[in-house]
Amino acid sequence: MMMGRALNLSNFVIPNTTSVEAPTQTAPVFNAVRSMMADSAELTRAFENGDLLLHYQPQVDASYCWPKVIGYEALLRWPLPDGSFVPPDRFIPIAENNGLVAALDLWVIASVCDELARVKADGAPRSVGISANVSTAQFGQRSFAKSVADSLTRTGVDPAHLTLEITERTALDRNEVTLRNIQAFREMGVSLSLDDFGTGYSSLLHLKTLPIQEIKLDRSLVSDLPQQQRDAVIVSATIGLASALGLRVIAEGVEVASQANWLRENGCHLIQGFLYGRPAARKRDAITPLPAPANR
Repeated sequence: MMMGRALNLSNFVIPNTTSVEAPTQTAPVFNAVRSMMADSAELTRAFENGDLLLHYQPQVDASYCWPKVIGYEALLRWPLPDGSFVPPDRFIPIAENNGLVAALDLWVIASVCDELARVKADGAPRSVGISANVSTAQFGQRSFAKSVADSLTRTGVDPAHLTLEITERTALDRNEVTLRNIQAFREMGVSLSLDDFGTGYSSLLHLKTLPIQEIKLDRSLVSDLPQQQRDAVIVSATIGLASALGLRVIAEGVEVASQANWLRENGCHLIQGFLYGRPAARKRDAITPLPAPANR
């Protein structure tokens, strides 16, 4: 893990609230703000000290009954001294609010490139891809695509092995800088994946216009398969349309064999979930793909 990360903190300031006394009637709000500021300072300190780490969750080829691991998703983790972890849905919003998220994104991508280079150096029998989540704010940074290109060049990693997971908000953003970054990734050969498809305002009509190569079905659409008929119809239609448009489809949150079997039978390309492995820290050979089975 990378220690002692350089970080420009001039864009935000963590006020000292220890000497401020909250009025009685606003105490709950004040305490919440003070807690958020304290968490912000702790997160920044953890990042600068190199305490954050990545866990990797396997993604398997759904066309094989026997799990064939072909990729991983890199997931950012904030460990605590007692061995527990701060939930991502708690610290990611903090990073977005205090401006740290852009630095986190770049560190994650650089670390993923380092991991891909290690896999190659370990003599993996075949290629493996790794995906990383990227914030909407990052795509608004003019230097973003260049920073990713620099990481790929530094490590000698094939851009085709890197996937950036983006939100629908990012994919639909018409901002000039965002569009330039998206075009740069297309020219590099870095794939873009639409994360959490099926939440918010996700529309099948968007699939024909969005600058993506993959869609990731949200766990809310997968959790009740195959029993929930409405979800089954939506997922089946999504897989069919995406496949016809040349897009990969990955289902996340798969926990039981019946879900995996249904997805396989209905043409889903990739599966991710506890059924095939929980997110885990890197261990030697842990990211090396499993050998392919003799028969499909």
